[in-house]
Parts: sequence; structure tokens; C-alpha cells
Amino acid sequence: MGTNSKSSHASYAIAPSDAPEKAEGIEGAGQAPAAAEPELSDDLVNAKTDLMVAMDNLDALAVGNGVATGNYPELPDDPVERYEIFAAQIQSAREAIEKMKEEGASDEEIKAQFDALRAQSLAYLNALEPEELQQIAAAKGFEHPALVGLSGSGQHPLVHWLDPYYGDDIPSKQKIQAAAQKRYEQLAAGQTVGGMTLADLQQIEGTSGAPDAPPGTWAATPEQVKAAEDAWTEASLAVAEAKGVLDSEKLKNLLDAEKQVLTAHSPDTPDLETLKNHTQIWTGDPLAVAKINQSTVMPLVQDALASGEMSLTEAQQLKPVELVGLLRTGTPEAEKEALKATAQARKDQLQALDNALEVHQSGKQDVHTELTLPDLAGNPEAAAQVASWATSTGELHTMQQDAQGWIHETLQSPVDIGFANPALLNTHQVDPKALTTEFYSWAKTQKIGDLRAVAGELGMADPAKANRGQIQSYIAASFNPALDQDAINTKVQVTAAKKQAAAAAKAAAPLASDEAVNALKSKLTGSTAPTASSASGAGGLTQESKVEAAIKMGASPVQAQKLAQAAGAAPAKPIPKAPTKPAAPGSFNAKVQALVAGLQQAKATAQDVPARIDSVVVSSWSFGSGTPAHLGGTYNKTLHAAPDGSSWLFKADHNGGVIAHSEAAASHALSLGGVPAVPVYVKQVGGKVGSVQPMLQGATHFASDPHKWSQSEVDSIVRSHVGSWLVGDHDGHQANVLRTASGGLVHIDRGQAFKHWGSDKLSLGYAPSGGGSYDPVHQKLYSAALGGGLADGVKVNPAVAHPIIKNFEAIPDSQWRSMLHSTAYEGAKSGSGVHWVPAMRKQAAKKHGVAVSKVSTEQIAEAFLDHAVERKQNLRQAFADFFVKDLKMPQAASLKHGAE
Repeated sequence: MGTNSKSSHASYAIAPSDAPEKAEGIEGAGQAPAAAEPELSDDLVNAKTDLMVAMDNLDALAVGNGVATGNYPELPDDPVERYEIFAAQIQSAREAIEKMKEEGASDEEIKAQFDALRAQSLAYLNALEPEELQQIAAAKGFEHPALVGLSGSGQHPLVHWLDPYYGDDIPSKQKIQAAAQKRYEQLAAGQTVGGMTLADLQQIEGTSGAPDAPPGTWAATPEQVKAAEDAWTEASLAVAEAKGVLDSEKLKNLLDAEKQVLTAHSPDTPDLETLKNHTQIWTGDPLAVAKINQSTVMPLVQDALASGEMSLTEAQQLKPVELVGLLRTGTPEAEKEALKATAQARKDQLQALDNALEVHQSGKQDVHTELTLPDLAGNPEAAAQVASWATSTGELHTMQQDAQGWIHETLQSPVDIGFANPALLNTHQVDPKALTTEFYSWAKTQKIGDLRAVAGELGMADPAKANRGQIQSYIAASFNPALDQDAINTKVQVTAAKKQAAAAAKAAAPLASDEAVNALKSKLTGSTAPTASSASGAGGLTQESKVEAAIKMGASPVQAQKLAQAAGAAPAKPIPKAPTKPAAPGSFNAKVQALVAGLQQAKATAQDVPARIDSVVVSSWSFGSGTPAHLGGTYNKTLHAAPDGSSWLFKADHNGGVIAHSEAAASHALSLGGVPAVPVYVKQVGGKVGSVQPMLQGATHFASDPHKWSQSEVDSIVRSHVGSWLVGDHDGHQANVLRTASGGLVHIDRGQAFKHWGSDKLSLGYAPSGGGSYDPVHQKLYSAALGGGLADGVKVNPAVAHPIIKNFEAIPDSQWRSMLHSTAYEGAKSGSGVHWVPAMRKQAAKKHGVAVSKVSTEQIAEAFLDHAVERKQNLRQAFADFFVKDLKMPQAASLKHGAE
């Protein structure tokens, strides 16, 4: 330790070339002494000269620091070589001072010279960078110099250890080496020191192990691997058993321990890769249940920022759980890149928010000011300005809603975020309903022709055919998600077609009476006269023959065309309709009416819900760029045109595709069971993985008052509840149930399917998504039924559940497992964040008789599929018990025996 120099420095003559060798050579020699002084001995003079030369050389080293100055030669660049020169000069100076002491120099002078030498030595060493000190110390025999001076405050310990002014064997220097050795032993045992792991140290020291060891690993013996595994077990248990908000130190210990295991390189350790795989997966378990907030991750993020491992954008825009994923060694690189992309996208979103706010403020400065759009009359640029305002306002509202899903969970304070991004302040929040009212008031002051120009700018198909109300609603739909531009366009076209048909009929020849028309139709249908043309339709008459015959019998040309078409069509089977007058509850007529109403609703739902297409076909489609869909919800949605021209909705999956797989599987499963479900498919659109589904045209929200529900609607809710329970979807609140254009009911947005599998329960009042408006519709139904809140004669009928249960029971277990295979294995992947994983991990551990921490990904997925089969097999018993026990309906006990 210490200088320990074995090199001769005779070749480094760094004193001035004209330095005197004798005292007589110094300035002033030969002059008469001013006063009589004691005569100095030659040896004392030589000692002082040697000291002066050494101190002068030290000054040159400190000033030049490797650069030639004055008459001194250029010093070496290598800090170790410079240190050796420095140490040699310190030694020369010490020897000169000791010689002066021997030759009679005063104690005061000796003390002053030693103090000056000590100060010179400290000044030189304190001027070196920590890396240079570590390099020199390592060259001088210090073991693991990177393990001292970790605090970064005060004098670096290596300054004292390297100081050649002191001897090598003094206790203070030995303590510094002992401290480094103790810390190394802690690292070797799997612990961390100052945020450093053994792998980090080996990377610094360039000792990553065997020559074939990949970068970023550390060479470990089997004993060290075992110690690292034990350290990880201890850290993971500390996190799993933590109460309340997780302490940052416990999180850090777990992440460091995971890194220690995953970066170990030990060819002699058997099953090391298996250990690494399990560690990577199991680290996610305690993290999944831990309460991690901003205070938990803040110290770790600060360290990552200081070391350059994390960008400021990532630190500011990601949630605490997402930041943990970015900090973990076990997070796959693809997921880390996705998190980084999410952070950048959020930063871009904030910029887009402010851009949209700037345009929005051109018409409305804030919520406290009135809407001041430009007058359209006589201003050729005003239409485009209003259209731009409406579009930007809609985008602003959508982005404001989307930002609420993450902005308050980042490390930034809401105050800082608001000041940095004014678009997020309450004073600039877009209220679509209130803004629509203001817009309508302004629009009434504008000419309809000018408003049509604005609608045209916004893409209205045929604004010239729309009335004022349709025009105003179409424009407002740009920023009000409650209005549907496609529906408005359709209504305009339908109204225009009716007017055109009426005008054509009015312009035609005088019409025959109703009696005459019916008679003509009867004759056309009953005619059997064949013609030379190919026979078709009623009586074998051709279309032309029917039109000609109808005109001859007194019909106008328009009536003749309609009659000919009606006669050619096959007679349609009449659709039964429920009598207008309600029958007495419980009577035979009431049962007939209920049956007819049920048939009507089933038919309405079937014809309005798009048919399921082969997923292979959908995967081959290209949807291209889309437009924002103002449908509410947590994440942005976009509308796209399918190859057949139909409108489809795309929802990006921020969990990497796990939610999309769940919703698609639930949709497919429900359709097989006879539960109305909009078909959903996993699809990548615009480089993002998510789900696509065809839009329901003309659908509206279902009435929220149970007293207004009909018997057929109540039956539909019961049937839907069977499917919802089977796929574990407890999110069927009011906003997720739609009435189709023909009057049917369909439950949409099954994104939370399977979420609570393994921990949910089929019972009255169970609503994990929240109460109030988030209560599932079936819960509202059952509560109303028990409380007398349904209409007279309307009741919950357990028998309607039987056909649905029977359909699900008919699905083979093998097909059921195959259908849910992707959902199971995608969700079981490490870092998926899926809610059901801990429950399935426990089931798998129980089945295989192993510790929870030892369960593999495959075992979790298979536990999910086992649960799926068990749930399907127990479906009948579960609902029989539910109706009997929770709804107090003893007659429902027959359901478990298959009775309807």
C-alpha cells in the first residue's frame, strides 16, 4: 500500500536545467553580509538546496499536471507514472528535511518545512479525479478501490491512502483497505453497497469473469450464486410482507437482488438459467401486490437520472409501477422500449394538448368567458376557422380525458403539471354539454348556408340536404362525443331519399285508389300466364310483363314498379307482434305476449349485431389511418374503414395485447353460448397492438330506470349475466349496455373479462368495479326485483338462463381450453400486470405441491385453463344456488337438474 514504488526516477530530471548545485550559486552570493550570522555547514546548505529543488519540482507537478511549463520537460499523461514522480519528489523532500534536522536546523524551521510538504502533498492528491485515484491505488496494490469514497462528500479516502508523506503501514491506511474488503464480501454475498452490485463492481474493474461471459455479467462461484439467491428470497419476502406503502429501500433491495441473480455468470452452477427464469418471473409477484407510489420510487429514479440510466422524460411521464418496470433488470427489452415509447407519447400528448388549447382559445378563452366565434357572413375564411376550432376543441377534450388516466400518478406534482401545461387546468377543461348549448346559441345567429359550409369543411357527406338542426348537431359532434356524425349523415340521406321518392310519386300519373292497387296486386300475384321469357317470380311473369300489366290495369308508372317488385318477392313469414293491450299478469295471454316480445327482441338483436367473421380474414385486412372516436373511456379510440366500407373501432392495448386477447376470447366464447356479443379481434393497427370490432349503427344507451324495463329486457339481462359470470366480466354497468337500432340489447366493452377469476363470487351486490353508476346492470335488476322496483307483472325468470347454460355446457372442454389458450399464456407472462395471475399462481402451487415462488409461467397459464373448465362445468349449479339463496327463489332449484 502507499507509494510502494519499485521504479527508479533518475531519468525524470524535472528541475530547471540551470538550477545551482551549490549554495554559492544562488542570487546574492558574494555580497558582504549585512550582519554577522552563524555560518552554515556545507551539508546543511546542500540539504536546503535539495529541499528547494524537490519543492520546486512538486510545484511544477501541481501547476503543469502533465503539461510542460517553463523550462520543465513535458510530464507523462499516465496518472500512475505522474504519481510515481510525485511520490519520489515527496520522498526526496522528506530526506532533505531530515538532513537539515541532523545538520542543526531549528525546530521551528523543520516544523514549517514538514507542514509545507504535507500541504503540498494533499493539494496534489485532492486535485485528482476519483477515477484517477482508483487507477493509481489499484496499480499500487489496493484491492477494490471503487468500494471506498462512495458517499462523494469530504476528502476521498484514497487521498490519505496514497499520500506518500505518511508511511505505508500506519493503521489509518490499513483501515481503508479493510473497509473495501468488507464491502466486497457483502457484494459477494449478494448484497448491495451504495447501490452497487458485484456485477457493477466487476464491470468497473474489468473483471467480468470467463472470456466468453456476456457483457454486463459478473463471475460467480456456485456459493456466490446461492448467496445471491438467498438475498433475493429475503428481499422478495420483505416486499411481499410489507404493510401499507412499500418502502423505497425494500424495493431497491429487491431490484438489486434480482439484478445480482440475473447477471451472474457461473458455468459451474447447475440449472442457473432455470433459476434466472424463475427469479425474473417471481420478482413480479410481490411487486404486483405491493402498494407502490411516488415516494416508493422517487429515490431510485433520482439515482437512475444521476447515472444516466433513465431520461427526464421517462422520469416525469411514467407512473410509479411503470417506472419500476423500467428499472427492473428482469423486464424484457421489448417492454422497456414500449415504456419508453409511452413516456415519449405522453410528452408529445402534452404538447399536442397545448397546441389544441391555443386554437380552442380563439373561440373560448376559458370556462368563465363566452363563446366568441367569428361571424360567417361575408367572411370567406370564417368557415374554415370555425371548422378548425371545432376539430381542435374535440381533440383537446379527448386528450384531456385521456391524460386523466395517468397525469395524476406521475412523480410531478399537479401544480407543476398545471403550470407547465395550461390545457390541464380546470379553467380550460372542455365541457361538451355546456359548450354545445353555447354553440347552438351562436349558430342560430348564422345563416344556414354559411353553416353548411362549416359542415362541409368537417366532412359532411351532403350538407345541402341537411336541415339546420342536423347541420348544427353535425358540427357540434366534433367536440361532443354524445353526438354521432355518422348517424347524422345517415339520417340526412334517409330523409332526402324519402323526400325524393315522395316527389317522384307526386309527379307521376294519377294514382289508382287503394282498392284498385290491392286488386291489381292480387291479379299480378295470381296470374299464371307463361311468357316466352324465362319465367320468374309470381305466376312465371317477367318483371317487364308485370309492369306493363299493372299500367294497363290503371296503375301509375311508380305504382307499377312497386307492384311488380312486391309480386316477385316470396311471401314473407309474418313476424309475431305482442298485443298492444297488456294482458293480466300470470294469465295465458300474458305468457303469450312475453313469448312474442322475447322473440321480437331476439330477432332485433340478431339482425343488428354484426355476424362474426373468421379471425384469419380480419387479420389480413388493412384498416389504414383512422379518425378519433369520441366515445369516452380511459384510452383513445379510433374509427377505421374496413375493406367492405363498414366502420370499425380500434382500441390500443396499453398492456401489450393482454387485454385485447381477453376481450376477443370473451366475445368468441359468448357468441358460442348464444349471448349477444359484438365480435372482437386482436389486431395491430398503426404499429400498436389492440382490438378491433365493428360499430353498432344506430345504437343508444339502455334505460337506467328498472321500473321501465319490459319482461323481454329483463330476460335478456339474465341471459347476459350467465355469460358475464362465465367469462368473469363484472363491468357491465349502464354505459356498457346498448339498445340496438331494432330494439335489442347487447353488452359491449368486455375488456375486463377474466380480470377477477379466482377471487370473484357470484353473489348479490358483488361489484368490484365500484358502486353507484358502476354497478352492473344485472345487480340493479336483482336489487329492483327484491325491492319491488320492477314494473307490474315483470319478474326475474330463472328459466331463461337454462338455454344459455345448456349452450355453454355443450362446448367440449378441449375446445374451451383452446379458445382461451392465448388469453392464459399472454396473461401469465412476466410483467403482464394481469390481475388474475396471483390467484392462479396460488392454485398452481397447491396443485403441484410447491411454494408459490416456485410456480412457472406455464403452470400459471394451465391453472387458468383448469379454472375455465371448472367454471363452465359448475355454471348450472352456481346459478341454481344464486337464484335460490340470493334471490330467494326456491323454484329455481330445478335449474340444476336441467329443468326450464
